[in-house]
Amino acid sequence: MKQYWVKAGTGILVGFFWATLGFPQAPPRQPALIRDTDKAEGKDESPADKPKDRDPLQSEKSIQIGDYYFKKKNYAAAIQRYLDAIEYQPDSIAAYEALGRAYEKKGESLKALEVYRDFLRKNPDSPKASEFRLKIARLEKSRG
Repeated sequence: MKQYWVKAGTGILVGFFWATLGFPQAPPRQPALIRDTDKAEGKDESPADKPKDRDPLQSEKSIQIGDYYFKKKNYAAAIQRYLDAIEYQPDSIAAYEALGRAYEKKGESLKALEVYRDFLRKNPDSPKASEFRLKIARLEKSRG
């Protein structure tokens, strides 16, 4: 009579008991090999590294989630969501404003300045351009 030792519930005893009753048991399986198929196939770029397709709805959703984190004072999570929103919609005024505000609250005024300047570089004719210039002036004044 074949006996297969299996780990289940109470361990080896269950395997012995089960095998003595005459029930067939499958031998323990070897774990499946795990490999990084992208790397094996020569694809270096992971899906996270690929640029995201323009999707205003996904951008708005990311902003809303970022606003939730911002209200909970989890500025790092909010910043990540606002960055996602900008990837989905690079000309989103709301995402740039929220991202700059989150960096300011986190105490990273240099990054907030970068965000505001980046927006002005990409959208010089935006209706909010004057507001962004005021924010830049305020942050530069407070720095020195």
